Amino acid sequence: PRAITELFPDWKERGAPLDVEVTEDRFLFLSEKSAVTTPNWALPANFQNHGNYVISLGNVTRWLGQQAEALGVEIFPGFPAAEILYNDDGSVKGVATGNMGVGKDGEPTENFQLGMELHAKYTLFAEGCRGHLGRQLIAKFKLDANADPQAYGIGIKELWEIDPAKHKPGLVIHTAGWPLKSDTYGGSFLYHMDNNQVVVGFVVGLGYTNPYLSPFEEFQRYKTHPSIRAFLEGGKRVSYGARAI
Repeated sequence: PRAITELFPDWKERGAPLDVEVTEDRFLFLSEKSAVTTPNWALPANFQNHGNYVISLGNVTRWLGQQAEALGVEIFPGFPAAEILYNDDGSVKGVATGNMGVGKDGEPTENFQLGMELHAKYTLFAEGCRGHLGRQLIAKFKLDANADPQAYGIGIKELWEIDPAKHKPGLVIHTAGWPLKSDTYGGSFLYHMDNNQVVVGFVVGLGYTNPYLSPFEEFQRYKTHPSIRAFLEGGKRVSYGARAI
């Protein structure tokens, strides 16, 4: 974990929640009943995870927040940015948070709290896919000029608790192919974490042309593949979620 080591050389002593180092990489090309393993030497560098860790991003983010606060950084987790602020020369000055305590009729309630202006030398926008402020910045500064149109996908993820006999902490599996057809972009991941838990996910590009394709249903089919079912059978789903990417 080069980046976190540069920030905190003593991250282990600080208790960073990086507990499961990658022990094995597998990239499978699936057909309906079988799988072909792609040799690691044939994979691009981003699929070679030697030295990386399988983590919970939520846990790592909370830990980083604690480290930042210890350095005097103020964090406002309950105040979403609602507006971009600009300097007179048109450069970004910061953001303003939305007003709190506004009733359904749009009028202030007794708990009304005026939004805050947050000014900064550098303002980083990390809203994720199609953030409402990010779209404004793209339009204002023409950040998409001379660029290909943005591509989007839907990612579905589940956390499972599986049979300890099937659990292999640090095993990382990616797949391509079935159940998606050759004209539909997508793939999957299955990461073995600690505590007999695995994270399994499926991504489908939203440029598909088949109006009957359901990313959710394709995810359910994917989990029935022998190479995936072997890990999940006898386990139980703990949580789930989805997001655009």
